[in-house]
Amino acid sequence: MTTVTLPEVTTSPPQSAALSNREPAWEVARLFPNQGAWSKYDYLDLPGNQLVEFDNGRIEVLPMPSIRHQVVLGNIFVSLRVHVQSLQLGTVLCAPMPVLVAPLKFREPDIVFTRSAAPEESDGDKYLEDAELVIEIVSEGASNRKRDLIDKRADYARAGIAEYWVVDPEPQEVTVLRLQSSEYADSDPLGISDVVRSTVVPGFEIPVAKVFAK
Repeated sequence: MTTVTLPEVTTSPPQSAALSNREPAWEVARLFPNQGAWSKYDYLDLPGNQLVEFDNGRIEVLPMPSIRHQVVLGNIFVSLRVHVQSLQLGTVLCAPMPVLVAPLKFREPDIVFTRSAAPEESDGDKYLEDAELVIEIVSEGASNRKRDLIDKRADYARAGIAEYWVVDPEPQEVTVLRLQSSEYADSDPLGISDVVRSTVVPGFEIPVAKVFAK
């Protein structure tokens, strides 16, 4: 997803002297590495469940998803998980779950499927290396669209992930990209009257109307 940026300046009521004199807790920032100096292990040891991606020593804090984004995520996740569990096909997870896409790069897809069984709880089970299907729900904004349609498409293809779904709430379309050699083949988006089918998850299909149901 995208790096956090400063909010626009807005007009607000004057703060009290006590509040206006408060300073950020810079000491907390000093507990973490500088940008460019993060290691894979620093990233994986971050506390909490904030969505964060890692790229060659730098971290990117991801924007909070909208309600619409989460409704769409839930529609897909529930259907896919029920199907996968009923046939014992593997494991379905949703963010936050880092996926290794290069030796020094992690992405956080909204939904990920792997044929591997669910890992046991341990300190080492903090990311996936063997994703077969990743699904991204496009967030609003030009930079977010570029990330999902261009940047992540390239990253997931280089990682050898067989299938990538781009779910776009604005036109209510789903594009299924399948790996051919080292790149995803272009595919026409599926509209509200179509059905999305996976070639990676045997037998799984979901109507686009169900994906975007409120």
